[in-house]
Amino acid sequence: MKKSFTITIIFCFSLILCFAETPEEPNPFQIYFKDPSFETFQKAFESYSSQLSDNAEDNNSRLMLSYLYMIEMERMLGQLEARIDSLAPNIKFQYANLLLEIGKYNECIEIYEDLNAEYPDWSCPWRHKGEAYFKSDELEKAESALKKAIETRAEHYDAYVMLAEVQEAMEKYTDALATLKTGFSYKGKDIEDTESEVGDLDVQFLYLKLLKANNMQKEYEEQRMKLERAAPEDTRLKDIQ
Repeated sequence: MKKSFTITIIFCFSLILCFAETPEEPNPFQIYFKDPSFETFQKAFESYSSQLSDNAEDNNSRLMLSYLYMIEMERMLGQLEARIDSLAPNIKFQYANLLLEIGKYNECIEIYEDLNAEYPDWSCPWRHKGEAYFKSDELEKAESALKKAIETRAEHYDAYVMLAEVQEAMEKYTDALATLKTGFSYKGKDIEDTESEVGDLDVQFLYLKLLKANNMQKEYEEQRMKLERAAPEDTRLKDIQ
């Protein structure tokens, strides 16, 4: 993470020069960059935000705000990294999830590993570690982590869905279909809001794909008809036929 932050800092030096007003009057971005703090961030944010308008030529302000968000996020992540050993388990987990969302897979996997070791029966870190491995194209590790998520919480619906996706990518079509069908039996029974983790339409298209891969023509046709009614314009209907 420190390497990524260093690259960001170096890159932004050229940005500062490009947007410099005069040596005597540094712009709000320069002030924040030279002395990064919540106060200088807030002042820069308010300065550029006040220039935004639907009709105005405000592309510069939008760009500067984007860089402000990026650098401040990196700064906050750096502080969390420095305090990792003192973070409460739920904060540590959410920190790892944020790293997962921004594509820092190695970093988040390391944190999930720590949570797995300390709280082996906590299903969520296993599931999210599986996702990180899946997005890193380490399919066998992803499958193992997701199976562990299900082992620690049998009703973990979205873990079944993701495991089916991983097994589909591994061309284990029979296993993938069986996994997804088992997951269907737990839909609505999980303690979490599954809609926040996985969209139902995506799951239904995954089911269609797996029925096709397993040569279950009758079930495939029935599922396809349902999706044609539910999402007639979805391009996946053309892809899975």
